[in-house]
Amino acid sequence: MNIMLKKKIIIFVHPKKKPPMHKKYPFIFLFLCSFFMVTAQEDPRVTLFPWMQSYYNAGAMGEKEQNLNFTGLLRQFAMGSKVEDDKNSQISDDDNNNNNNGKPTYIKTDGQQVFLNIDSYIKKIKGAVGIMFLKDKNGFQDNIGFKLGYAARLPVRGGKLGIGLQFGFLNQKINSFADKLDPLQPGDPTLTNLNQVESFLDFDMNFGLHYQAPTWYVGVSGNQLIGGVRVSGDGTTLLPARQLYITGGYIWNLKTPVPWSVEPNILIRSNFSTWTMDLMAVARYNGILWFGVSYQLQHAIAILFGAVPFYNNTNVYLKGLEIGLAYSFVTNKTGYKPSSSWGDIDILIRYGFNFYKEKPLTGYGSSRHLYKNQY
Repeated sequence: MNIMLKKKIIIFVHPKKKPPMHKKYPFIFLFLCSFFMVTAQEDPRVTLFPWMQSYYNAGAMGEKEQNLNFTGLLRQFAMGSKVEDDKNSQISDDDNNNNNNGKPTYIKTDGQQVFLNIDSYIKKIKGAVGIMFLKDKNGFQDNIGFKLGYAARLPVRGGKLGIGLQFGFLNQKINSFADKLDPLQPGDPTLTNLNQVESFLDFDMNFGLHYQAPTWYVGVSGNQLIGGVRVSGDGTTLLPARQLYITGGYIWNLKTPVPWSVEPNILIRSNFSTWTMDLMAVARYNGILWFGVSYQLQHAIAILFGAVPFYNNTNVYLKGLEIGLAYSFVTNKTGYKPSSSWGDIDILIRYGFNFYKEKPLTGYGSSRHLYKNQY
């Protein structure tokens, strides 16, 4: 009887020459995330989300190290949207004509959001501190928010891992729009509470992890983790929902005579009841101009433009200026109605400057000791 033995093949990989798996991590992570589908009310939505990382992820504070960064964003959303004012447009029993000369009256429901973020990397504490303000006017709510946080910045495999924690307050104020709501079923306790209470104040906490390599980044974070500790106001109305955010992006530098890069980005968010996803692709020319497109799942398609006008300027106080503009075209069915939104617009201004000055090299005697006093 002949027995054939198969030769065992052993593949040895030198520990110093491991396959570059770290380059595959972001793609594997985003691939798995594409199957993560959970079904929630959203936090304020921003089209230019790659420039607002600190808002979604506490670990992203100080992503531009050795710089004091200011980021401001003005967002006008659901522009032109309106709903019929049923209370002022009811049919008269006498003449079957609507008030206002037979024409229905409408209430504007468009909104506005203002973001201001300031963060800075501080060498002595090996991390970044940040502060953020938010003003959100949306429907019957006028909200003002405040966040204060810290993110440790740790070197990991050629990049930086940010581990951040934020504490914040949110003041929710009910405006006059709530008085004009005319539900089909009267006596709704939620609407009754809205009309009786002027404002609510909540305390909450955010936590995030953000890893940034030279050509890619990835992050996961949870906001409103406590679910809202009601400081004042009714304890059951308009409580914040917990939010989960997953972000990622890559910089693909093209081999062209003039420097070009293509930068895809993704943002997935969920409150464990519903979920949304934003996809963005930005082309950057010579570090100065950038433009691109964005798709917001079941909401809108956006076009983006921006510039770093003083990118090649020798003045360090001008180099850090960046401006951006995004316009979103509503694509869902409500956008086709005459009384619905005809788009959103984002205006971004970002500015950062070098907070730490490099120490000049000094030494004594021979050039062999040039770096003696640097340390």
